[in-house]
Amino acid sequence: MPWSSEVVSAVAEAQQKDNLCGPFHAARILREAGGADDPLDQDLVALHAGTELPERELGPQVPPGAVNRRDYRFELPRVDESRAGTSAAGLAAAIAELSGGRLRCVPASGDWSASVVEQMVLRGRSLDARLLANLQTGLLWGSRPPIESLLSVLAGDEPGDGAPAAEWDVGHFVELVQVVRGHGGALVIVRDSYPSLGWNGVHLQPPAALAAALLRGDGRGGGILAVAVPEAVPAVEELIAGLGLASQMWDNCTGGETPR
Repeated sequence: MPWSSEVVSAVAEAQQKDNLCGPFHAARILREAGGADDPLDQDLVALHAGTELPERELGPQVPPGAVNRRDYRFELPRVDESRAGTSAAGLAAAIAELSGGRLRCVPASGDWSASVVEQMVLRGRSLDARLLANLQTGLLWGSRPPIESLLSVLAGDEPGDGAPAAEWDVGHFVELVQVVRGHGGALVIVRDSYPSLGWNGVHLQPPAALAAALLRGDGRGGGILAVAVPEAVPAVEELIAGLGLASQMWDNCTGGETPR
């Protein structure tokens, strides 16, 4: 979809419920693909994905400027904070099930770099794949960086005052929407699940920051789910292999990971 349509759609979205970031994005993608369940919302996806909520909440459950939302439609299981969240495998299974097989998820994991992220988004979107990234937010730029920093990246220069610090540091799902290129560098348009971040939930990230956030560096898994129609899956798998990545699911809910 063109950039303008993506932004208009993002503005219309409500905030996710606490700890339902993956189901929030998946529900929107399913609705836009013409899902039949009514209501097809983040709660239904969470139920099918096996999402687990924390028994006891430790630390901030939402980023600055956001309010808690705990109005769940279903009684989801409660577990220790270190195990709570939605697994990438569970989210992929829920998307396939709730779409009636009209959508499939191809996982991409491995050695992320700025160039690999840029090509994954640029070429993946050209195949009409929707890209759900599971990453660590603390390694991203802040969602409202100075315009000078963004222009520096597009020019291929280092930002003058360094990378703006992220607002919070949790495991999280976001959608990677589109690449914006300058004459020396690029930025990736990211759709978040909190309107308080960026411009109504849309912010710009350097590919290098996204690569670091996908790699994590803390022993926990990260990666991208490419959501596509079955006919496009072979091309998506070829893209992933060509970028030196593996079409393998990662473990994002073991050892303290909590996607929110």
